[in-house]
Amino acid sequence: MKQVIKQSRKEANNLSDDKLIYTLLIDGNSLLKSSLVNKEMNAQGEEYGAVWNMLRRIGELLLKKDFNYCVVAWDGLSSGVLRFKYYPLYKSNRDKHYELHDVKTDYDRKIDEYCKKVLSYYKNGKKQVKRSETDDEMFQRQRSIIQEILDNLFVRQFMYDNVEGDDIISYYCLHKKENERVVIVSEDRDITQLISDEVCIWIPSIHKFITPQNDIQELGYTHKNVVLKKIICGDASDNIYGIKGIAETGLLKQFPDLKVKKCTLGEILERSKSIQDERVKNKKKPLKSLDNLLNRVTDGCQGKDIFEINEKIINLSTPLLTEEAEKSLLDELYAPIDVD
Repeated sequence: MKQVIKQSRKEANNLSDDKLIYTLLIDGNSLLKSSLVNKEMNAQGEEYGAVWNMLRRIGELLLKKDFNYCVVAWDGLSSGVLRFKYYPLYKSNRDKHYELHDVKTDYDRKIDEYCKKVLSYYKNGKKQVKRSETDDEMFQRQRSIIQEILDNLFVRQFMYDNVEGDDIISYYCLHKKENERVVIVSEDRDITQLISDEVCIWIPSIHKFITPQNDIQELGYTHKNVVLKKIICGDASDNIYGIKGIAETGLLKQFPDLKVKKCTLGEILERSKSIQDERVKNKKKPLKSLDNLLNRVTDGCQGKDIFEINEKIINLSTPLLTEEAEKSLLDELYAPIDVD
């Protein structure tokens, strides 16, 4: 039972349970990737520019509001494998092959190290430094430096094997305090599905906050239909196939309600059937794209389960977490950070 405290005592002792708290919730991998434009290197050919760039950008964001919490969510080792289990083509366009992850022998690793040393050299006698790392090695090393610095600055960080940062961000938003307002920082437009009156997203590349008040203007449609649009159209950036012949522009043109109000898949399918019936009645040829929609035709591996599979891997209202990650988040979300 909630204890009742007199209003006068609340105010006198600053005990008001109505006071809002604010959290800056950062998509770590997204912000780091967009910080890689700084290519400064040391004499060993190791890039460090993104470390400075990302920390500077976090500092600027913290100055925008008197935040109570700053949290960074990172993609863990083999992140995406939980979606790969439902959809084997997940992110394969980014050279992601989860079943082959980290199977190198010690011999393979030694050969890799030798090759890196051979490729590190000085050019044209001008001592111009050549980068000595692969893109992934450079990213991982700079991320480790940033994580250590943020840890020393008492910034809460979450990262778990097999779990993507998007799912951690979603879990946080679903379990935040009632009086908490969250600002998500990410370039990933998929996360706009989490927008609400209590959650907004800051997109660094366009320097804008996306909220329920300006989502239609900035996205071209309401954030309430982000999931539905991707269930139908897929997501090329993650190699998620949608219905054959239906792209975002065509979908919004055919179903303008998607721009202004929340729609369901059932409503879209019902409307598609009506359009096709009307065309037949008027002696017009049915639209192939709508036939594909009604018959669940896709070039992807989902087959007739396309809607169910796409819903599972796209909808962040049910984040994909390991048992370890969920237990850790439950225990540590607001736990005090130990000085030691």
